[in-house]
Amino acid sequence: MALNTLSSIISYITGLTENAEYLASKLREYKDLLASELSKKGKVPILKSPSRCIIIGDIHGDLTTLSKILSRISLQTMKSEETLVVFLGDYIDRGPNQLETILAVLELKLRYPDIVYALRGNHEPPRFLIPSPHDFPEELIMRFGYSKGVELYDLFMEIFDVLPYALVVEKEILMLHGGLPTITYKKTNSIHEYLIGRNAAEQSLVLTEVLWNDPIDHNIVSLPSPRGAGYLFGTKVTYWVLHRFNLKMVVRGHEPANMGYKLNHNKKVITLFSRVGAPYYNASAAYMDLDLTSESWWEKPEKYIITLRDES
Repeated sequence: MALNTLSSIISYITGLTENAEYLASKLREYKDLLASELSKKGKVPILKSPSRCIIIGDIHGDLTTLSKILSRISLQTMKSEETLVVFLGDYIDRGPNQLETILAVLELKLRYPDIVYALRGNHEPPRFLIPSPHDFPEELIMRFGYSKGVELYDLFMEIFDVLPYALVVEKEILMLHGGLPTITYKKTNSIHEYLIGRNAAEQSLVLTEVLWNDPIDHNIVSLPSPRGAGYLFGTKVTYWVLHRFNLKMVVRGHEPANMGYKLNHNKKVITLFSRVGAPYYNASAAYMDLDLTSESWWEKPEKYIITLRDES
């Protein structure tokens, strides 16, 4: 299917949900693409700085807001080698169209593999750390029956395992879903080891932090998280990471925000939440459209945040 607009991807992926066998074949296609990219670029791809970077936060099955965001991105933009589109994870759970939402993101990745990056969120979980609530498997079983639903869920879990943990734009931005790890704080000179772990024993612990951590505006390293997984990371961690790895900013999702975004750590940590409605009831969704060629763009990052009001 040729696209007239980027948001017309929604019409295409809606058709994928009508046949479980065809959907399964598409999921294998997505997995193969992501696995191939993982083998080439690793769990933390490091990219040269583009001219433009569009960053979309948690969607949680809000297909309507995703469609609105995509309608503002031209097809010409998606064909430009100077553009990067990054999704920060949490495509599923708690939303009315979670299957269609994650399929839209995966199909965009398939069609624009060098432009689009879909990061792993805590709701795209490793098997050792399933979030609660996690109603995505129930959604699949309800729509396709128990046997097919379980088969499709297993395929999705395989896809989750080949999603990147984070994305780095050299000398500019670190993007990830949750937050900066504290267990590897000041213990490595490699950003890959910092975000993945230095050994097998650390890997699951670091991944938990990458997917679950939240910022707190105190000059500390960490505090226990009220979520029951991960930690609250303080300004000490952010300033060390930005200085050590020559970066200007961290952009992450994970936390609902009434205006769709919030700023922490002297505007060095930006949170984006790109959905509206129940059960969060935030007034707006937000995403970023960064012009990385603009002088000192990082000093006023809020000017690049675009909000969409809840019209319900």
